[in-house]
Amino acid sequence: MNLPESIQVLLLRFRMSSDHEPRAGYRNIPIPAEFPFDPSPDPPYEPIAMIFGEHVQYAATVDPAEWIAGACLGAGWTVGALVPNQYPLVLRVRAPAPSPEGWWFAYRDLFAVIASIGERHTSSPDRAWFAVWEGHGFGNGTTHVAWKDPTDDTNRDAREQERLRLRAEDERRNGAIRASLRQVPRFVLPNRSYHLLTGPVSATTQLDNPGSGVAWRNPDLFWPDDHRWFVATDVDFWSLYIGGDHDFITELAGNVPTQSEIVAFDVPLEVED
Repeated sequence: MNLPESIQVLLLRFRMSSDHEPRAGYRNIPIPAEFPFDPSPDPPYEPIAMIFGEHVQYAATVDPAEWIAGACLGAGWTVGALVPNQYPLVLRVRAPAPSPEGWWFAYRDLFAVIASIGERHTSSPDRAWFAVWEGHGFGNGTTHVAWKDPTDDTNRDAREQERLRLRAEDERRNGAIRASLRQVPRFVLPNRSYHLLTGPVSATTQLDNPGSGVAWRNPDLFWPDDHRWFVATDVDFWSLYIGGDHDFITELAGNVPTQSEIVAFDVPLEVED
């Protein structure tokens, strides 16, 4: 509806979730395999086609991810619990330095460098697997409205109607997102549950953030079909931990635009705000 001109409205639309901020304690909470993705059923909503974007597809099954749990043999909250232990080397690649502008683009560029090098170190550049943690808050977006001017009764009624309209819009959008996510296979690792997608290695920087329309969503885990290398990050930190052979890791270390260092499997993972 059209609001009175005397009301100045600032719409602040952003995605909210209790899982959005890094939470170090979460790693100590086990998630059983039968943990429901969405315990409260929605009314029937039409799913959004290819909610993670047109460059990836939903995996047909979770079979391509079943090898990970058995290969991560390290103690809890160590590199060896995050990266499969079959790789001779693991490189920790730090995230770009904090910046008020352009940080997310710089983070995506870092993934682009890793994917570009990774394409040359696999026999399956056109077939890779992307795991996205289900706790990023997809389907929980909320529209907030800030009202700058005092209002009379007429304007107050208009404001309440606008709130109701936006709330209904949020419910429809979130319901459609949740309906879409139910179509994506999920697999469970200790303390985390992931949606599984597939596409070429180059799709690493082309995943859409569900519900955002344009924003990029980084994969939390990704690897080529031949398992030649493996890249992992987590909601509790921004660094990437990358397992691979000597040639791959050496090329990565010499080309990533941020600080990097070789780490052992028994090194504790560092929480990063």
